[in-house]
Amino acid sequence: MPRPNRSEYMARTQQLIAYIREEIRSGSRKEGDYLPSEVELGGIFSLSKESVRKALDVLVEEGLIVKIRRVGNKVRLSAPSTGSPEAECLPTSTGPEEGMVLRLACYPPLIREGRLQHAVSEYERQHPGTTIELLPAPFPLDYAGLGLADVVTVTGWDALKQKEKDASLSLLSEAPETEYAHPLLAKPYLEEGGGLKAAPFVFSPVVLCYNRKHFEQCRMEAPHAGWTWYTLLKTARTLHRKLEVRGFAAHIQSVNRWPVFLLQNSFRFQHGEGQRAAEDPAFWDSLRISRDLIHQQGGPVLWTESDEDVERWFKEGKAAMILTTYFGLNRFLDTELDYGVAPLPALRSDDTLLLTTGLAVNRLTPHQEEARKLVRYLCSAEVQADVRRHTLTLPAHREALSLKNGLAGNRPQGESVYRELWDRCRLYSDLNLSTGVLEAVREELKAYWSRLEDEAEASERLEALLS
Repeated sequence: MPRPNRSEYMARTQQLIAYIREEIRSGSRKEGDYLPSEVELGGIFSLSKESVRKALDVLVEEGLIVKIRRVGNKVRLSAPSTGSPEAECLPTSTGPEEGMVLRLACYPPLIREGRLQHAVSEYERQHPGTTIELLPAPFPLDYAGLGLADVVTVTGWDALKQKEKDASLSLLSEAPETEYAHPLLAKPYLEEGGGLKAAPFVFSPVVLCYNRKHFEQCRMEAPHAGWTWYTLLKTARTLHRKLEVRGFAAHIQSVNRWPVFLLQNSFRFQHGEGQRAAEDPAFWDSLRISRDLIHQQGGPVLWTESDEDVERWFKEGKAAMILTTYFGLNRFLDTELDYGVAPLPALRSDDTLLLTTGLAVNRLTPHQEEARKLVRYLCSAEVQADVRRHTLTLPAHREALSLKNGLAGNRPQGESVYRELWDRCRLYSDLNLSTGVLEAVREELKAYWSRLEDEAEASERLEALLS
């Protein structure tokens, strides 16, 4: 697996802190109880010993635990003064006189990209006595499973993973009825019986983003719907030669990027039909262009840890074209960059990958109606219009999505290209392969992308995964 970045470590640390707080608040761990060892906690939350210690230091400062040298970490519920951090973490009544606390576990970027902090603050203003606690987490569904969240954000990828373990998505309640722009936004959250388990919140297709100034300097035609990947490759070489910039950059190994080439070549994994997927010409035709994009532009090969690397290079003017999403475009909203977006270049088709995020209610929350009310609010025209006006994130609500006036920030030329893409949008499930195998295939392909293996060599190792 790729090494987690700093933001993921921070999110996991917050997850550990929230988990122990909740155990103490609920009474699962009583005064005098010892926590699991630092090694055990590190294993559970995929953290280093040093990160676990930093998390425990926070709980010590809050007065919830005490560290006993050579023994361990013990719960300490000393009587706190009113308003202290310890008071907030003790088991509390949820009677109406004390108000309602709802916990929303969300992917960290959504606090900014989905305006969640602003939205929950406004909700609290409109509903005195109700407090919404945002819990940033890389895997919000885990919070639902641990009983730590009433509402969670769910990507289409995570929903597919969960359905592979539990086709009925029994961890989640039926989603409240909300309005959304297209049936595809709901499809990732349909359980096997057809019930909807998450309300569509925001979305984005994968698109091509380009620096308009670079194209003007070279007197070249800007990307458009008629391009193929070979057009892009030829253009990237010219841009590199004339401007000494990277003509095209992408975090190819991301599961949000390389499957695009399979989808565009109409490749689908077949099971039990005698077809050896790793020897299918359509499979390698799809991947060959992705490798060419890495090695055949001229200049050094760029290796990336995340999409953020690519978006940073583009922001700095070091790359002329990138693969990105409307989520990623938010990094350019406060800049003076002259940029545009276009549909993806084509192979056999010009399909793209649709990325979705929904809001779901934990089936085990004791606050079912209150949680559903919060989801309806976050998916309402009012909140979704705020997302549309102040970010480049695409809201799921049809009315909010259609807004054209009062849009803040530096927006790209061709921003509305998403309207043309509904018929071209595809989902991970269209590949007919489990998420685990897709991730394993990605790991095996790194040697191929690096030119350490040819197609025949890579095919031998992939066949074991795909057979």
